[in-house]
Amino acid sequence: MQRRNRILHKISTMLLLLGSLNLLSPGQPLSAAAEGSATGQAWRYSKQIVIPGQAAYYQLYLDPEVYRGSAEDLRDLRIVNNTGKYVPFYRESGEERPEEHNLTYSATLVHSVKKSGSTMFDYKVTPLAENTDIEGNRLEFKLPAEDFLLHVQLLGSYDGVVWEPVAKSDLYAVDGREQNSIDLGSTYKFSYYRLVAEKNAADLQFPAMTLQHSNRVIKAEFFKQQQEAAYEIQEEDKRTEIIIHNNDRLRVSGLQLESSGSFTRRYELYDGEGRVIPVTGTGELYRLDFKDTEIASTAIVPVKALSAPILRIVIHNQDDAPIALSGLKLEYLLDRIVFAADGAQPYRLLYGNAEAAAPQYDIVNFKDYIAGEDRPLARLGAAELRQAPETAPANSSWLQSRLGFNIVIIAVSSLLILFLARKLGRK
Repeated sequence: MQRRNRILHKISTMLLLLGSLNLLSPGQPLSAAAEGSATGQAWRYSKQIVIPGQAAYYQLYLDPEVYRGSAEDLRDLRIVNNTGKYVPFYRESGEERPEEHNLTYSATLVHSVKKSGSTMFDYKVTPLAENTDIEGNRLEFKLPAEDFLLHVQLLGSYDGVVWEPVAKSDLYAVDGREQNSIDLGSTYKFSYYRLVAEKNAADLQFPAMTLQHSNRVIKAEFFKQQQEAAYEIQEEDKRTEIIIHNNDRLRVSGLQLESSGSFTRRYELYDGEGRVIPVTGTGELYRLDFKDTEIASTAIVPVKALSAPILRIVIHNQDDAPIALSGLKLEYLLDRIVFAADGAQPYRLLYGNAEAAAPQYDIVNFKDYIAGEDRPLARLGAAELRQAPETAPANSSWLQSRLGFNIVIIAVSSLLILFLARKLGRK
């Protein structure tokens, strides 16, 4: 009985030993829990980080190559210094930028006059509180009830006497579509605004105006990029299908169709699996050409940015000819990385490790403080392949590969277990 127990003990010990050898098999990738040294081959790609000057913190924007080669949620991003030590960082997304800082000022029409076929409307803005500045970057007007299209000029004044040009735009209401606002392009502190409605033969009136102040659009611009989209067009059954290839898995926030001619079309947006993607607006594309201007809405904006590899726009033509599409631009959101310099340059960005878990650094708790610090903009160099796809090296034998090693281990394990079992059976 004791001999039987000793043999069973030997079998258990042998199995544990073989199991430990299998864990150390060649080519085994580092796990997320035990990444080891950053100088290992767990990350397939790296990019040098080129930094300007000396600073405590730097920021950089990811490029399409990083999105293409990294995990979809970017959990495998790492920054290392010249010794292979990990450098703490945090990531910011354009979608996560604060969007709420909207103010609305009322205004009073104080004067209007018609001259040389144009009409001037002067408005005085009412401050929100006594002894506070008026700040605005957008004007909204109450439009006449009838259809119209007017070219307008906008001027601003601090005292209602000296006027400065601010913007040129169009106001219109055509077939249920309207443009009742003018973006100023910057924030102004004018107390008075003058609207000049050119060639106002119908003597249209604009009795009411409001001034808006919003920093939402300005902040989002820092996180957006645009490029030509890769797409193909299929015409079938009175509809146009535009298939967009997002091979880099960019977070698409908008699609801009470039076209010519007048049209109005209903459309839907789908992903590659056929799921409907919600979009802002009415789900209509249109372009109306007039003698000296055009009214157009050819942008498709998803409610939420998405990184689907395939997007499909289905345009319903009914009995009309397809839209004369000349191009398509893809707008996507960028991620920004902010990291702390430790003086051990150069720094590199590592990515492309499917088994890596998202890092957790204390630096994320100091984001508000770091936001007030000087953070020079660094840039990424060319991508370098650190680890080829999992194939055996050309000069290695099959025994050195992971598959060959495992076959040998299994064969040896089976022979030893069989030998010990037979020996135990004789007893």
